[in-house]
Amino acid sequence: MKKLFLLCSLFLLFSIGLKAQPIQGEILADSGNLKVVRVWGTHYERGYAYGYLCEPNIMAIWEDYIVPNYSTVLPFARILIGNPSNFSIDSIYIREAQGILDGLGAAGADTAGLSYLDIFVVNFMTDLEGFMPKAGFMTHQCSSMMNWGTSTLASDLSGKSVIAHHLDAVGYDSIVAHNQVMVVHIPSEANEQAWLLTGIAGQMVASQAVNESGIAAFLNTVNGFSAQTGQGYEPMTITLRKSIERLDYNGDGLHNTNDVRAAIQSNTKYSRGFIVCALAPSTCIEDTLISMVAELASVAPFITFRHINDVDSIVGDNLYAANDMIKRNNAQQYCSRYLQVKAAINGDYAGVGIGAQDNWDIMHDHSTQTSNLQFIQVIPELNRFSISVSDNAQPGYLFAPQVFDMLQLFDHTAGMPQVGESNSAMHLYPNPVTSSLSVSIPDQQGRMKCYLSDIEGRVLNVVDIDNYSTIDVSGLSSGLYFLHVSSSNGSFSGRFVKE
Repeated sequence: MKKLFLLCSLFLLFSIGLKAQPIQGEILADSGNLKVVRVWGTHYERGYAYGYLCEPNIMAIWEDYIVPNYSTVLPFARILIGNPSNFSIDSIYIREAQGILDGLGAAGADTAGLSYLDIFVVNFMTDLEGFMPKAGFMTHQCSSMMNWGTSTLASDLSGKSVIAHHLDAVGYDSIVAHNQVMVVHIPSEANEQAWLLTGIAGQMVASQAVNESGIAAFLNTVNGFSAQTGQGYEPMTITLRKSIERLDYNGDGLHNTNDVRAAIQSNTKYSRGFIVCALAPSTCIEDTLISMVAELASVAPFITFRHINDVDSIVGDNLYAANDMIKRNNAQQYCSRYLQVKAAINGDYAGVGIGAQDNWDIMHDHSTQTSNLQFIQVIPELNRFSISVSDNAQPGYLFAPQVFDMLQLFDHTAGMPQVGESNSAMHLYPNPVTSSLSVSIPDQQGRMKCYLSDIEGRVLNVVDIDNYSTIDVSGLSSGLYFLHVSSSNGSFSGRFVKE
């Protein structure tokens, strides 16, 4: 009887735990080599859902790739990451990493002996290379190409911007190839926006990312630079995530490459050499706000920005970057891939008439390596995200891409009940909205106070509503807003986008 009571008690506690932390996420697609998941809520809630939904993939990366390949340096990597004098990591990302770990455990993984530091080992491989070159980590040799304006005007893009990126990872194996992910984040934090990343299972930072404002950022690495202890580096992939995840990083009310530039400038110490390529919609008008290349190093000059008005040997509104510095210290280091892409743009196209397929083909034909893990293209103004991935037998660029509609990926109604459902949660629709916003709180009765606030938390309006009401939002400027409803039975919150 005592055993039965104990088992019942444990089951009850387990059930309460599950109820207290629901899985706020869903699997959108799973092709075998690429799993696409969408998660929503706070950093911890999104991490928990990610860990739960991708448990077999994340554990495969950990047990079958990280542990056997990094076994000799794993203790040192944990010590490096766990010491704030070496790595500066915001507490929200520690909570998210802990959420991933808790989600793995809830899904049945054996997480005994693991900590959030092990999640960070997976995420900070590029920064760790600055401390431990050739220590078993994959070597990244990525490349990116951006076209816009006059270069895409006489094409199907009609001047719109486009970026193509190769994630080349020398040293990846079948475990890495078969456990790639795309993670779509729908944050509940007021100062954040929807965004997505691609990488390997367990990755929560940004080395390939795009947000709902249409800003894309891709990371390339540069060899020949090393890190020093005691410098308090913010991992480059955290800096890049902040630039994409924050609703408006530099606070100027606009969404363009200045957000990425400001994030880079806020982090003046880098653990190695990096190159960041950032692209925004062509509606940003100015070339420097549409595209940007940042060349970063662990020694002065630490930050160098490159644009089309700099000497780069490629004509027109086109920028390309691989793994060498061009503008920094006037290095003018052009690798073979750079020269091949230059020849295609300058010779075959004379710098113009580059459409969506041309952008893909130039990178496909002239910037590829057998180590290609992912081949990505983003066209912000068409809300198009395309990706092809390796199956380990062949590089990613040899496969036809999977094409996603970013409007669908960044659906803010994810996790909300559908109209007419018997659920005490609040549902806002349509979302995005142009004039009349419907508010549904099915299980509530009577009049309730509804507070409308902006992203700064300022209350703009207070109205009385019942469980099915409409609110006129036609007078609001375009942007993200929040509703907070208070009733005798509880409080409810939701967010919506005003077009």
